[in-house]
Amino acid sequence: MSIISKNIPNILTVLRMAAVPVFVVFMQKDMIYPAIVIFLLAEFTDVLDGIIARRFNLITTFGKIADPLADKMMQLAALFMFSIKEMIPKIIPWLVLFKELFLLISGIYLYRKKFDMSSKWFGKLTSVIMFIAIMLVFFDVPRYITDVIFWICVGMALFAALMYIRNYFNQVNAAKEENKTK
Repeated sequence: MSIISKNIPNILTVLRMAAVPVFVVFMQKDMIYPAIVIFLLAEFTDVLDGIIARRFNLITTFGKIADPLADKMMQLAALFMFSIKEMIPKIIPWLVLFKELFLLISGIYLYRKKFDMSSKWFGKLTSVIMFIAIMLVFFDVPRYITDVIFWICVGMALFAALMYIRNYFNQVNAAKEENKTK
Protein backbone atom coordinates (compact mmCIF):
# COMPACT_ATOMS: atom_id res chain seq x y z
CA MET A 1 0.00 0.00 0.00
CA SER A 2 1.46 3.36 -1.00
CA ILE A 3 2.08 6.20 1.44
CA ILE A 4 -0.76 8.20 -0.14
CA SER A 5 -3.33 5.41 0.14
CA LYS A 6 -2.28 4.79 3.76
CA ASN A 7 -3.04 8.43 4.51
CA ILE A 8 -6.30 8.92 2.59
CA PRO A 9 -8.32 9.46 5.81
CA ASN A 10 -5.80 12.08 6.99
CA ILE A 11 -5.76 13.76 3.58
CA LEU A 12 -9.57 13.99 3.67
CA THR A 13 -9.36 15.48 7.16
CA VAL A 14 -6.85 18.13 6.05
CA LEU A 15 -9.06 18.95 3.06
CA ARG A 16 -12.00 19.41 5.47
CA MET A 17 -9.93 21.84 7.50
CA ALA A 18 -8.98 23.73 4.35
CA ALA A 19 -12.66 23.91 3.37
CA VAL A 20 -13.55 25.95 6.47
CA PRO A 21 -12.22 29.32 5.22
CA VAL A 22 -13.77 28.68 1.80
CA PHE A 23 -17.10 28.06 3.51
CA VAL A 24 -16.73 31.28 5.54
CA VAL A 25 -15.98 33.36 2.43
CA PHE A 26 -19.05 31.97 0.67
CA MET A 27 -21.19 32.76 3.71
CA GLN A 28 -19.77 36.29 3.97
CA LYS A 29 -20.64 36.91 0.33
CA ASP A 30 -24.15 35.46 0.82
CA MET A 31 -23.34 32.67 -1.61
CA ILE A 32 -25.52 30.22 0.30
CA TYR A 33 -25.69 27.39 -2.22
CA PRO A 34 -21.91 27.12 -2.69
CA ALA A 35 -21.60 27.30 1.12
CA ILE A 36 -24.09 24.44 1.46
CA VAL A 37 -22.12 22.38 -1.07
CA ILE A 38 -18.87 22.96 0.84
CA PHE A 39 -20.56 22.13 4.14
CA LEU A 40 -22.10 18.92 2.75
CA LEU A 41 -18.82 17.87 1.12
CA ALA A 42 -17.07 18.39 4.46
CA GLU A 43 -19.68 16.27 6.25
CA PHE A 44 -19.48 13.58 3.55
CA THR A 45 -15.68 13.40 3.79
CA ASP A 46 -15.99 13.19 7.58
CA VAL A 47 -18.09 10.04 7.23
CA LEU A 48 -15.93 8.71 4.39
CA ASP A 49 -12.59 9.12 6.17
CA GLY A 50 -14.00 7.37 9.24
CA ILE A 51 -15.22 4.44 7.17
CA ILE A 52 -11.91 4.13 5.30
CA ALA A 53 -9.81 4.45 8.47
CA ARG A 54 -11.78 1.73 10.30
CA ARG A 55 -12.27 -0.60 7.32
CA PHE A 56 -8.60 -0.62 6.32
CA ASN A 57 -7.16 -0.15 9.82
CA LEU A 58 -5.66 3.24 8.93
CA ILE A 59 -6.37 4.87 12.28
CA THR A 60 -3.58 7.25 13.27
CA THR A 61 -2.85 9.50 16.23
CA PHE A 62 -3.09 12.49 13.89
CA GLY A 63 -6.50 11.31 12.70
CA LYS A 64 -7.78 10.77 16.24
CA ILE A 65 -7.00 14.40 17.01
CA ALA A 66 -7.49 16.16 13.66
CA ASP A 67 -10.71 14.43 12.55
CA PRO A 68 -12.93 15.69 15.39
CA LEU A 69 -11.14 19.05 15.25
CA ALA A 70 -11.98 19.44 11.55
CA ASP A 71 -15.60 18.52 12.24
CA LYS A 72 -15.90 21.06 15.06
CA MET A 73 -14.17 23.76 12.99
CA MET A 74 -16.77 23.45 10.24
CA GLN A 75 -19.72 23.30 12.63
CA LEU A 76 -18.46 26.29 14.61
CA ALA A 77 -17.82 28.24 11.40
CA ALA A 78 -21.43 27.62 10.37
CA LEU A 79 -22.74 28.58 13.81
CA PHE A 80 -20.72 31.79 13.98
CA MET A 81 -21.70 32.78 10.44
CA PHE A 82 -25.37 32.12 11.26
CA SER A 83 -24.97 34.18 14.42
CA ILE A 84 -23.38 37.10 12.56
CA LYS A 85 -26.23 36.99 10.05
CA GLU A 86 -28.74 36.82 12.94
CA MET A 87 -30.09 33.49 11.77
CA ILE A 88 -29.66 31.88 15.22
CA PRO A 89 -29.35 33.23 18.77
CA LYS A 90 -25.95 34.89 19.18
CA ILE A 91 -25.14 32.90 22.34
CA ILE A 92 -25.38 29.47 20.65
CA PRO A 93 -21.95 29.40 18.93
CA TRP A 94 -20.29 30.72 22.09
CA LEU A 95 -21.83 28.00 24.26
CA VAL A 96 -20.77 25.34 21.78
CA LEU A 97 -17.27 26.85 21.52
CA PHE A 98 -16.80 26.90 25.31
CA LYS A 99 -17.98 23.29 25.57
CA GLU A 100 -15.56 22.26 22.82
CA LEU A 101 -12.66 24.15 24.43
CA PHE A 102 -13.44 22.47 27.75
CA LEU A 103 -13.43 19.05 26.10
CA LEU A 104 -10.24 19.88 24.17
CA ILE A 105 -8.33 21.00 27.26
CA SER A 106 -9.56 18.11 29.38
CA GLY A 107 -8.95 15.70 26.50
CA ILE A 108 -5.31 16.78 26.22
CA TYR A 109 -4.89 16.33 29.96
CA LEU A 110 -6.54 12.90 29.92
CA TYR A 111 -4.64 11.77 26.84
CA ARG A 112 -1.39 12.44 28.71
CA LYS A 113 -2.72 10.34 31.59
CA LYS A 114 -3.49 7.50 29.13
CA PHE A 115 -7.24 7.67 29.75
CA ASP A 116 -9.74 6.82 27.03
CA MET A 117 -11.29 9.99 25.62
CA SER A 118 -12.70 8.52 22.44
CA SER A 119 -16.03 9.90 21.31
CA LYS A 120 -19.12 8.24 22.68
CA TRP A 121 -22.65 7.80 21.35
CA PHE A 122 -23.94 10.97 23.02
CA GLY A 123 -21.24 13.10 21.37
CA LYS A 124 -21.95 11.56 17.98
CA LEU A 125 -25.71 12.02 18.41
CA THR A 126 -25.19 15.68 19.32
CA SER A 127 -23.11 16.16 16.14
CA VAL A 128 -25.81 14.55 14.00
CA ILE A 129 -28.55 16.75 15.46
CA MET A 130 -26.30 19.81 15.09
CA PHE A 131 -25.81 18.88 11.41
CA ILE A 132 -29.59 18.62 10.97
CA ALA A 133 -30.14 21.97 12.68
CA ILE A 134 -27.51 23.64 10.49
CA MET A 135 -29.09 22.21 7.35
CA LEU A 136 -32.53 23.43 8.47
CA VAL A 137 -31.11 26.96 8.84
CA PHE A 138 -29.57 26.72 5.37
CA PHE A 139 -32.97 25.84 3.97
CA ASP A 140 -34.65 28.75 5.74
CA VAL A 141 -36.79 26.77 8.17
CA PRO A 142 -38.46 29.25 10.56
CA ARG A 143 -36.42 30.29 13.59
CA TYR A 144 -39.04 29.18 16.08
CA ILE A 145 -38.21 25.63 14.93
CA THR A 146 -34.45 25.91 14.44
CA ASP A 147 -33.90 27.83 17.69
CA VAL A 148 -35.54 25.02 19.65
CA ILE A 149 -33.37 22.43 17.91
CA PHE A 150 -30.22 24.45 18.62
CA TRP A 151 -31.16 24.75 22.30
CA ILE A 152 -31.67 20.98 22.35
CA CYS A 153 -28.17 20.65 20.83
CA VAL A 154 -26.74 22.91 23.53
CA GLY A 155 -28.46 20.80 26.19
CA MET A 156 -27.13 17.63 24.59
CA ALA A 157 -23.64 19.14 24.36
CA LEU A 158 -23.75 19.94 28.07
CA PHE A 159 -25.01 16.40 28.74
CA ALA A 160 -22.12 15.05 26.63
CA ALA A 161 -19.64 17.15 28.62
CA LEU A 162 -21.08 15.79 31.89
CA MET A 163 -20.87 12.24 30.57
CA TYR A 164 -17.22 12.77 29.60
CA ILE A 165 -16.54 14.09 33.11
CA ARG A 166 -18.29 11.03 34.58
CA ASN A 167 -16.22 8.80 32.30
CA TYR A 168 -13.06 10.50 33.54
CA PHE A 169 -13.90 9.94 37.20
CA ASN A 170 -14.84 6.31 36.51
CA GLN A 171 -11.43 5.78 34.89
CA VAL A 172 -9.64 7.54 37.76
CA ASN A 173 -11.46 5.37 40.31
CA ALA A 174 -10.74 2.21 38.29
CA ALA A 175 -7.03 3.16 38.13
CA LYS A 176 -6.99 3.74 41.93
CA GLU A 177 -8.62 0.35 42.53
CA GLU A 178 -6.12 -1.30 40.18
CA ASN A 179 -3.21 0.33 42.03
CA LYS A 180 -4.59 -0.89 45.40
CA THR A 181 -4.61 -4.50 44.19
CA LYS A 182 -0.99 -4.33 43.05
